[in-house]
Amino acid sequence: MRTKDLVRICTEAIPEKIGCWQGEQYGAYNLGLLKNVKRALYCVTPTPEVVSYFKQKGYDILISHHPFRVTVPQLIFHTALDCCEGGLNDMWRDHLGIKNAQHFDSTLGWHGQIDPIAFDDLLAKVREFSGQIIGEVYSRLDTIESVVVCSGLGGLVVDDAFRSGADCYIFGEGMGRNTKFEASIEIGHTLSERMGVELFRKLLQPHGVQVDLVPLALDYFSSEIASGYADTDSDLEYDDYNLTPARATW
Repeated sequence: MRTKDLVRICTEAIPEKIGCWQGEQYGAYNLGLLKNVKRALYCVTPTPEVVSYFKQKGYDILISHHPFRVTVPQLIFHTALDCCEGGLNDMWRDHLGIKNAQHFDSTLGWHGQIDPIAFDDLLAKVREFSGQIIGEVYSRLDTIESVVVCSGLGGLVVDDAFRSGADCYIFGEGMGRNTKFEASIEIGHTLSERMGVELFRKLLQPHGVQVDLVPLALDYFSSEIASGYADTDSDLEYDDYNLTPARATW
């Protein structure tokens, strides 16, 4: 597939204007002499390990959710991917079966009613989509009838989420029990966003582009959960949009 066609298809489906913050990193970088794309790699965060894997496996372009620029041919989408039609928030809305879904003033997240479900069964449904749940989980309710869902940093909209009056807040990384919700599921920041690969497969595979998901062990973001998540040497600190390997402190 011609690179310019790939960029056009992706940016039309995931327009910059739908993102939450003007001026955030978005779009194509380092394309240089790249004329055609046959193999793309999707990650949430372009860590040094992701970049090494990209080079070792001979991919043509890296598609990243988080807005950190690296030195390989790269597409960045960040909050536009959260908020676009068919994007991360819509994927979670559809998987959870949210009825009459509504946004807040921000387009980050959805809230609404769901078919009544036991909290343990809701946990299983979330885990089915994310693969794991590594953050804080609690419930003072046996049955959940309404939810708020926000991929990634749910703390960004926690006040709006609470005002929705929903029973349960489902998010990537956030405020834990401080949300004041009767029930809460903190998935893990990266785990709540890795399913974004499916949108790019839908957009690009019909054009002959293979789209792979980077191994989870290489794809991580800062603390991952509000209480702090340290996995031996796999922590990062960030300096603006430049990745700096470092031991994180909590």
